[in-house]
Amino acid sequence: MEVQIHYELAALTFMLAATLVFFRQRHLRVYRSSLFFWLMALGVVTAVCDVFCGITDLKQIPFTAGIVAHTLLFIASLVYSIVYSMYAMELLHRLDYIRDRKVLWCIPFVIGIILIMTTPFTGVLYTYDEQGMYHRGVGFYSIALITLLYVMVPWILMRRVSFVPQKTKRWIIAIPVAVVTARILQYVFFPRYLFAYAVNSVVLFCCYLFLQNSDYYMDEVTGFFKMHGFEETVREKMVYKEECSVLILRIINYNAMTEMYEDSKLTAIQAAMAELMQRECGDQDFYHIAASTFAIILPNEKETKVVHQRLVDVMPKIWTIDGEEIVHEYCFYAVNIQDSCDTVEELLQRIAYARSDHPGYHTPGTLIPLTHDAVKPAEEKQTVAELVEQAVINDSIEIYFQPIYSLEKGRVTSLEVLSRLKDRDKNFINPEFFIHVAEENRDIIPLGEQIYRKACIFATQNHIFEMGIDDININLSPVQCCYEELAQDLIRIAGEYGIPMTRMHLEITESGIMDKEEIRETLETLRSSGAKIALDDFGTGYSNVGSIVSLPVDYVKIDKSLVWSYGRGENKYLDQLVPMIHAEGKRIISEGIETQEHIDIFKRLKGDFLQGYFYSKPLPEREFLQYLRETNGINV
Repeated sequence: MEVQIHYELAALTFMLAATLVFFRQRHLRVYRSSLFFWLMALGVVTAVCDVFCGITDLKQIPFTAGIVAHTLLFIASLVYSIVYSMYAMELLHRLDYIRDRKVLWCIPFVIGIILIMTTPFTGVLYTYDEQGMYHRGVGFYSIALITLLYVMVPWILMRRVSFVPQKTKRWIIAIPVAVVTARILQYVFFPRYLFAYAVNSVVLFCCYLFLQNSDYYMDEVTGFFKMHGFEETVREKMVYKEECSVLILRIINYNAMTEMYEDSKLTAIQAAMAELMQRECGDQDFYHIAASTFAIILPNEKETKVVHQRLVDVMPKIWTIDGEEIVHEYCFYAVNIQDSCDTVEELLQRIAYARSDHPGYHTPGTLIPLTHDAVKPAEEKQTVAELVEQAVINDSIEIYFQPIYSLEKGRVTSLEVLSRLKDRDKNFINPEFFIHVAEENRDIIPLGEQIYRKACIFATQNHIFEMGIDDININLSPVQCCYEELAQDLIRIAGEYGIPMTRMHLEITESGIMDKEEIRETLETLRSSGAKIALDDFGTGYSNVGSIVSLPVDYVKIDKSLVWSYGRGENKYLDQLVPMIHAEGKRIISEGIETQEHIDIFKRLKGDFLQGYFYSKPLPEREFLQYLRETNGINV
């Protein structure tokens, strides 16, 4: 039977060129790059063997050469299926499956080799008749069955892997399906045409384009691999428990630089940094994982320290680009993967922390270990930020109430609204902490409005102004007060519930008012609507008695620390402070009242209002109403 080998000759030429191109390119130092190279090399070998087998069938080479060609073809095909299976398993990061089952993995291969090597004597796979014609043997398809067995292993493992993209999983299925289909068509329907390995070449090329193309991982500016490549490499080392350490180099305040300098100058510096790192640090795995951040994967911590010191010594502090000097400072971080991280996601979270401008943990030049304890504050902050966002979306912030006692009237006349947020274990989060996080994330505007509205709803629904309450104290954040529409929003919301602004006492810290004209304007607008302003936490370090005169406030809240220290006899500050505040026409609310002695102090000093645990801790709505009825002698 005359066969056509033109397709295989074309495939052979194509595979030789593709293999050469692949070999010359830079690739990630991962197992799958090596395995894919062997796939391409075996593709060349199988194409060569198939061409020789076709020439044998045309009786253009000696009979013995045909036997050698067929033997090599069967062996190459068998090895190809095994390498493909390993490649697919590596895409799934499951090569460990073989390591745990080496004997079982080798049994089909050994059986296949025995069948192939004994065929010239047994004719089990193929025979040649007296005229030199090739015929398939009774066991011809046994090698195909062994091949199929190896191919099916990654298909089975694929169901147990969740982090691999669906695109990759589809390719793992599509590649062998296309190759097997081509072989079936050739063997069964078109035996005269050798095109199965040509299809194999096309499939390998598609696999290269969509799964192995280094351009996908390469950063054009530096020539280093990008974050995608970094993730792939680190994930492999984690899965296979290979020791390594990651060194992170970060340019400090890069975001600010982008506002000051042209992009072309900053990218020129990045390229120069990459060239310097390669020249000074040798053959390492370099990655440009963000505009301001480089990563180097090193064998161990010792090597990490050596490379760090080398970079500290050679990395310039000033770069001159087009005659302009640009100052750079660098932070360095180290992560020992096996000792410090359980997942790639955890590692990336730590790197994200290193890439942030979080203050207090970015010391230029020093090698900082990114341990769990080191980034724990950032992780906690991120968790709280998510909880704050959920509270804003779900309208789920809780409010508690603490009574304020009037010495003049001898009863509770005010209440302070205090926000409460719970973590995922239903424990309360420190209010100062989550309010600070809300300020940083700009969630304080909707969060503050939610608290204010809930306070208005509480006052209206429970008729608290008929229960002896004259006014409601609500805290305002300085960030909140910078919002131009705040005053109008608060006035509008109070109006929706029929509450006069004269009932509203709004508290803000002294540090929030000083030297911030927009905040003063907001407070003046609120005062003109009838609201009263209270200076909160007076005595915590920012206190300036002289400044009280100029501040737009009606009340001064003396911080509990000052009250307690006075009660212990550690200072006599209140003796002068209280009369001075009264002299300016402002009234005093004393916080931290916990004992009868504290009450007696302010009775003697002629204080105005008292607040503290002596009267009550902050209470939820129902408990506060019950407390108010009992304390103010209200019969319902």
